[in-house]
Amino acid sequence: MILLKNKDHETNSLSQILKIIPEGSVVDSYMFFNGQLEMTLSKYNRFVCAHTTQYVIYEFWLCLLENPNKIYEVLNNGFFKFTEKEFPFLQENFAKYKDQFVRSAIFYFLNKCSSTGAVSYGEMERSELNKVDLAALKTFKKPDNFFLVFDGDEIIKSFNVCHGDYQIINAGKFSYNLFEEGKSYGLEETKFDHSELAEYFANTDKKAILLYRYSPQVVKKYSKISSNMYFINQYGNVVSEDKAREVIIANF
Repeated sequence: MILLKNKDHETNSLSQILKIIPEGSVVDSYMFFNGQLEMTLSKYNRFVCAHTTQYVIYEFWLCLLENPNKIYEVLNNGFFKFTEKEFPFLQENFAKYKDQFVRSAIFYFLNKCSSTGAVSYGEMERSELNKVDLAALKTFKKPDNFFLVFDGDEIIKSFNVCHGDYQIINAGKFSYNLFEEGKSYGLEETKFDHSELAEYFANTDKKAILLYRYSPQVVKKYSKISSNMYFINQYGNVVSEDKAREVIIANF
């Protein structure tokens, strides 16, 4: 299930990850956002601790797990309508609203209606949620074997907050982190250094799995660190590197 849009972190690697991680395992998943990976693991009898360092993500999921119908009621209110001119104001100020369920409803609205899937930026793609968006909230059930964790620390440091059998780090697009000085990030975005992640991965004694969008750069970076790479196509199958859309990298 993909409840939230997130182009960089949506994955087709789920069937392969289920083969790598045995049933009954405890999994710490980092850079949690849209829930696709974590909900699937939970559904198939893995115990999941979903970690985020971004409070707005934590709060949205906390409210959703506690009372999805309350978020639905806010969004289904006839007065919950915004124009294209009001959209940038919402993006800049959604976290300032007093009620946590109103903040969470706006978070969901912005994610679904933004051209980027980001909450803090992007053009307004549509002015209202459709029936499918609202039904996803109305029918949402709290999953078994799922725990939400707010780490409240730098992301690399948070990897040490791990008591499970496996770690999964959904790193998205690889970057050399050039020209970072002065770059602004939205409240929902996780800032981290990919070189620091590679160093952590190379030295940790924990069983760690990285998920990346495929690029020659990420293969070059990790080929000296790990011999366990799985190239995944758009259908979730293991393929040769030239057909890859994603890459799974394991240190075990």
